[in-house]
Formats: sequence, structure tokens, C-alpha cells
Amino acid sequence: MLDLAKCTIISSTSNDFLDSFVLSESSLFVYPDKVILKTCGTTTLLNCIDKLIEFGERVEAKIEFVIFSRKNFNYPHKQLHPHSNFETEVEILNQQFHGSAHILGPVLSGVDHHFIYFANMLQHQTNQSNEEHDNEWIESKITQEISQDKYSRPTIEILMSQLDPIKMKQFYRDENFVDAKTTTFTVGLANLLPNMTTDEFVFDPCGYSLNAISSIDGSYATVHVTPEPHCSFVSFETDIDCSNVQRDYLIQAVVETFSPGRFSLLITSDHPLPPLEANHRGFTCKFKTQYEFQEGFHVTMQNYVASQNRIKRKLI
Repeated sequence: MLDLAKCTIISSTSNDFLDSFVLSESSLFVYPDKVILKTCGTTTLLNCIDKLIEFGERVEAKIEFVIFSRKNFNYPHKQLHPHSNFETEVEILNQQFHGSAHILGPVLSGVDHHFIYFANMLQHQTNQSNEEHDNEWIESKITQEISQDKYSRPTIEILMSQLDPIKMKQFYRDENFVDAKTTTFTVGLANLLPNMTTDEFVFDPCGYSLNAISSIDGSYATVHVTPEPHCSFVSFETDIDCSNVQRDYLIQAVVETFSPGRFSLLITSDHPLPPLEANHRGFTCKFKTQYEFQEGFHVTMQNYVASQNRIKRKLI
């Protein structure tokens, strides 16, 4: 499956909840009822859809819900088919699923925005059943069963650009490099992910990937760093179960760890969430939107830029 996406497995860890794989191009998490595949660079993630469905059918698993999302590309002309544009990606997705596509954020050159595709296959199957049989009892029963499901944990995603060059030097295999585990502690990520097993890798000559998994509740976190000055980028994603106060602290701590010039914050949940902080210390919110999608998911997206005072402090 990963060959089709043009990436390979570097290392893996497991616990009673999931299997975690650090990839040559990001991460893979496999639960009994969920698969999360993240890729980057010029990979072809959507090319593995058919194989993923095939694997599911072997164990009699049917797809209930699909989310595909990505940030706007920095170098779209370098992407391979089918990732040349969002329209083509949606066409590929709709060959297997019945979803809806959305763009979050201002669609302007040089401004961060996000593409999201949702497909609720249970809802689609219900609609088909109603159209064919006009059976209201089936609809009410399925709706009730879905509504009684326990809420899943919200997913927090922080996408950071224009990173502090001094902090990015920690992600090179230079004369100061010891090993990937030492990098995790030196940077401070180990403190952000307590009670989680980490699996990390520092690439040659530079670049860093980390997967963290919890043996307590099965939560995950993943961090990926591209440190080169001309295209510096860091992504942080987790579904760690936390209160609103802990969530705001985590976001602030992640941003302080990497000191970006700007970042986007996305929180995806299957239930409404309290409002996020309008501003984080040293950053100003330039764009904020909250969506409630028909597929039953809620997404909050905010774009932040560093304040002038913070920029000055970083340059001194």
C-alpha cells in the first residue's frame, strides 16, 4: 500500500491500542477500526485508496467515514498526479466515496488555507436506503445508533512556517548530533508528550519525524520538521484527551518550542467545541472560521502571525 504512495516504513512501535509507523515521508497509525496515513513531499497518497479498501474487505471491514485534508502546497508545480490540484484529488476520492469538498481560509497567494474532503458513508447508505425503500424506521434507527456513539477525541493540528533558524539547527545531522532520542529531549518534545512512547528519526542531512503513542488511552501524536531556511515547516498533530485549559497550554507550548513566524491551527471534532483563544502570546489571529459540516463534523481554523515585538526579540 505504501509503495503506491511512494513512501516506506522506517520503524514501528505498538501497544494494545494501535500500531505506529514512522515513514520515509511522514507517519501511519493503524487502529482496529481506524487508519491514519500522513504523507508529505511529492508522495501520491491517494493512489493507495484502492489497496486500502482491498485490505479492509479481507477482514470484512467497511468504510464508514473518510477525511482527506491538506494545506495549500508551497510548490504545487512539483506535485505528482493526482495531487496537482484539489479538483483532481476530489475526482479521485469521489470514485470510491460520496463526500463534499471545502476550502478553509482565504484563498490568496502566499496565505495559508486548507483543503478538506469529508465522506460519511453511513449517512450515504441511509439516504440510499430511504430513496429505495422509503423506510423511515431504518433512518431513525441508524440516526439513533450514530447519535449514541461516544464522542471521539478532537484532533489538534498546528502547521508552522518561517521557523526560527537557530531552533531548526537542532534537526540536522551535524557535529552536535547524538541520536534521535536525544534530539526529542533536547528540543523539549518529551516534556510535551508525557507518558507516551516515542519513536523518532533524524534524516541525513536534516529533517525529523516523531510518532508518540499512549498505552493508557491509545492517543497519538506526530511531529514532522523540515528545517531548511528556504522552506522551513513543522507540523504537529495529536488527539490527546485534554481540557480546554490544557489544550490552550499545549498549543502555546508547541508554538514556543519552534518559534514560527506564522502558523495555522485546526481542530476537528465530531461535536461542538468552546471557542479558541483569539490570540496566543506573541501572536495575532489574522483569520478565524468555524464550520459545522453536514457530515457531522466541526472544524475550527485560525491563522496566526507573529507580532512585531516577537519578531524583534527573535532577531536580536
